[in-house]
Amino acid sequence: MTLTDAPAVTPTLRRALRRGRVWIAIVAAVLVLALISLLAAGGSSLGGAPLAADNAAPDGGRALAEVLRAQGVQVTATGTLDETDAAAGPDPAGTTILLYDASWFLDRERIDRLGELADRIVVLSPTADVFDAYAPDVAFAGFPDADAALRADCDVPAAVRADAVTAGESSFSSVGDAGDTEFCFPDDGGGYQLAQAPHGPGTVTLLADAAPFDNEHIIEAGNAALALNLLGETDQLVWYLPSFLDLDSAGEQPTLADLTPEWVTPVLVLLIALFVAAAVWRGRRLGPLVVEDLPVVVRARETMEGRARLYQRSSARGRALDNLRVGTIRRLSGLLGLARAATVEDVVRAAASALGRPADDLRRLLLDDDPANDAALLDLSDALLRLERDVRAATDPTRPGSEGRP
Repeated sequence: MTLTDAPAVTPTLRRALRRGRVWIAIVAAVLVLALISLLAAGGSSLGGAPLAADNAAPDGGRALAEVLRAQGVQVTATGTLDETDAAAGPDPAGTTILLYDASWFLDRERIDRLGELADRIVVLSPTADVFDAYAPDVAFAGFPDADAALRADCDVPAAVRADAVTAGESSFSSVGDAGDTEFCFPDDGGGYQLAQAPHGPGTVTLLADAAPFDNEHIIEAGNAALALNLLGETDQLVWYLPSFLDLDSAGEQPTLADLTPEWVTPVLVLLIALFVAAAVWRGRRLGPLVVEDLPVVVRARETMEGRARLYQRSSARGRALDNLRVGTIRRLSGLLGLARAATVEDVVRAAASALGRPADDLRRLLLDDDPANDAALLDLSDALLRLERDVRAATDPTRPGSEGRP
């Protein structure tokens, strides 16, 4: 026989990639979805908090803050009411406060306290508590009905100088008798973009939306003129963006949930869902059995011993005994000359007749007995061997006195 070299079967890179293409596709999909979630949930704040004085992103306010500084206004960014109080100084007449409470951190008590710190307060996207405290005759009126820049149409000096501004995503309306409150930049639906009400010796100016003041929209229409005239009337501007430290529980340490970005939770849920779906899919999709020629010959004894060790390790005594019983019943059927379709009961009756033993004893041995421990399993295995040996001896045609037996 001529020996030839076996072909190399080491997996190539192409074969490995083809085999793992499903998992590669899953990982790629997860990365793409995670990136989309990141951009959707947190992408707008990559440069900092919305309208922050140091945020250069489209939704930031750095452009406006830098122009105010260039005009000689001292801009101080604060994140808590205590910092705002310290930055405002002792003279309310010389300070303007810009308030943008996007997350509604301030309650009515803190809003009232803020009103005592400066004579001029400009509030972007005011909350209901701000209305109650500073302008009770003003309320939100929904989305503005406007497709172009809105004209001032009022007597507020800053609005008159600006002439026109772009419409934000909300508008104001008057509630009852507006009194001394002035409304500017009306739209076709009866809403307004700006309302200014007297507040002590100064004024409170409410802007329906913060968008006209951000980096993306500040250069449109008269947005820049309105912002510079409202915020540049005094030499000092406190740029106040409230934070969770202004809450009643601000003295407590922030939790992990407080410090976790908003996009983390949906991404984790998505990853877990994809992992479970992939596990279920791959677990159920085993594919057809493939017959493979082994490069070596495994002896039957080694296979038998390996299976025996597996049964022993898992304490599967009943399963091991069933395998022994199946082999015994098959051989007994052949020794007794029964047909291939013979049942276990047929084997039991034929063996009992050949040995002259009660059929119930053989039925318990071949079907019913359950080994409680390894010793009982060995005893039943020995009993099966003796039964097969006795039947073989009883059906041996060379045994004396066996003439005429089937």
